[in-house]
This record gives sequence, C-alpha cells and structure tokens, in this order.
Amino acid sequence: MLLKTTDDIIIHASEGERNNPCWIAYMHPYVFIVPDDEKPWKLEIDEINKVSYNYSKLLRVVSKIKCDNSGLDGLVCYDGTIALPMRGRFLQKENAVEYFNQIFLKFNLNGFFVGYVDHKDVLHGRLEEKWSIYTYEMGKSATAQLHSKNRWGLGSQSDSVYLDIPRILKVSEFHAILNLGDKDLSKIPNLSAKFLNVGITELKHYNWDGVLSNLWITAEQLIDYLWYNKLLKSESFHPDNDIPGRKNSMKDDNRTWSATIKQEMLFQAKIISEEILSDLFKARRDRNKLVHEGKAVSEETAWKLFSAISALLKVVLEKEHLLGDSIEMSRKPIVANSFNAESESFEDWQALPDENIIEAALGNEVTKNAKIEKSQ
Repeated sequence: MLLKTTDDIIIHASEGERNNPCWIAYMHPYVFIVPDDEKPWKLEIDEINKVSYNYSKLLRVVSKIKCDNSGLDGLVCYDGTIALPMRGRFLQKENAVEYFNQIFLKFNLNGFFVGYVDHKDVLHGRLEEKWSIYTYEMGKSATAQLHSKNRWGLGSQSDSVYLDIPRILKVSEFHAILNLGDKDLSKIPNLSAKFLNVGITELKHYNWDGVLSNLWITAEQLIDYLWYNKLLKSESFHPDNDIPGRKNSMKDDNRTWSATIKQEMLFQAKIISEEILSDLFKARRDRNKLVHEGKAVSEETAWKLFSAISALLKVVLEKEHLLGDSIEMSRKPIVANSFNAESESFEDWQALPDENIIEAALGNEVTKNAKIEKSQ
C-alpha cells in the first residue's frame, strides 16, 4: 500500500498501517512526559554505555492533545514526541510544521523552553500496534536524527547519554502548560508562532542575525495587533465626529501608516512605553543595515529587540508571561571572550611554513607512514 502526501513523498505502508499515518516532531531539549502515577524512567549507566536500554519505552503513547480542524486528537509519547494525524489540514506538511510551533510556543510563553521546528525536523510516522508512534525516517536535522536514533536503539553512547539527563514533565503538568498557552495564543490570532520560536532559539545559540530577522517579524505582528485592537478600537483616540474614510485608511493604507508611524502613534497614545519605542527604533535601523548592507547584528541589538518583544507581549496579553525564563540563560560572554585574546602573540601560528606543515613539526620519519603516496 502506498500513501502520498501533498509534498510528493511516498510512504510504504502495510494493509494494517495505512489508516494511521502521522507527522511527528520532537520536543527538544529532551523531555520525558511521565504519567502522574509513575516514577520517571532512570537508565542505568551500563545501559547507556552499551546502548542496551529498552527503547520501546520512548515510543509509548502517554496522552492525547486536541487538534483543531483535524477530527482526531494528536498523540504524545513518553520521549516528548508529538504526533499529528495525517488528515484534513495536516495532509499538508507546512500546516503540521506551523501547528507544532504553536504547541511549542505555548511552552515557551510559560517558562519551559522548546526549540522551533521546520520542514527538516518534521518526520513521517505511524501509530504502531495501537500503543506507540514509530518513525519511517531518520530526519534531515541533527536534532531529528538524535531522537530517531535513540528511539530505534541505534545511537552511539554520545547519543544515548541524552536519555540520562532529560527534563521531566508529568502528564498533568504538560496539559496545564498547554492550557495556559491556549489562552495566551487565542488573544493574538495574527501571531506566527514559528518566527517567535526561531528568534528565541537563535538567542540561546548567540546567532544575533537570526534573532533580529525573526523577532522583527514578531514585533511587527504585535504592533499591528495593538494598532487594530487598542488604538483604532478606542474612541478616545478618534474625533467626536467621524471623518468618512479615516479609519479605513488607518486600517488598510500600510504605506501611509507604516510600522514606524504605528509605533510612534502607539507611544504617543501611551499604549507602548518609551523603552519599547527606543528598542524597536534601534532594531529597525540595524535590520535595514542587515538587509541592505549585510552588516552583522550586535549582541546588544538582539537583546534589546527581545526585551521589546517581551514587553509587547505583556501589553498584548495584559499579564506577566515567562518567555524570558524559558531561555534559561544569562547574558554571558561567548567563550572566545572569556580570556584575553588580545594578549596572545600567536608565535606558533606565525611560524607555520607554507607547506609540509606536519613534517616541520614532527619530522619526516614520524610522518611518512601517515602520508598517502602520490598516484603514478
């Protein structure tokens, strides 16, 4: 039996499997979703060293989640794998990718970091024997391959060691976070979860260009939300006598009412703070330099934009959130800056010859057996 998805990937499935295809994504860093009446699984050191653990425990379905417009629930596995039924809107992989990011953003907004996913992270799978989720493929990203290898018991010791240090969520805790996230995201229907997830993930990895490129999209979406729902809907910001076409122009004419103008007017209306306006101004200027000149983004700009996003979310949600806590990192210097590189003389580097480098260091006799003879 062959199944074909809208991205033209052919899936081989037996007669008994054909009705259970799904998309899967892994919650990463590792997290075990543990039934409330069980203790977390603790691997023995010998099991890790020999990769001899019972990997079927990772595949086990432990809970369900509601999936909008699919007619079936999603499934949650012990190892943090989320499975969406490949039907309805989820026949299209891009819809599954967006929905996985919505799920993961709900955790990020509530202080539990989960990295973003894109097409290379989302895999084909199936419901196996009515109790587990099995994957058809290894995946195209390092994260997907790590989880897939461990689920198949085919990883190395350096792969399986991740199973010794997972974060732990009880099933009830998992659903409590989801419920809080549902309430948050329902208030911001125009927010694209993927860009915010990518932005905070890149922040954790010190990729400042990636932070700015993605969080700027989030910033414009949050500004648009405040523009339409706070400023335009409030009578206090409009004339007593309605001016025909004025509000429609403010809604639809994005050239006249640009993002810059919207930010300024939201500040003048005291909807956003001076600090938000200042941080967005700096980020917009550096974004233009990145786009038009290819100029690298500074750490300071990336953090200021994140600060603005965090503050904007507080205004939009009208409550505190835990997005900053989910990053679980302080503004530490990158390793290369933790020592004084300027004091290095680089004597060995400067002394390297232009050729025969290893011979100069170790001598011809030591290195001759390591060399590949030239073809005749």
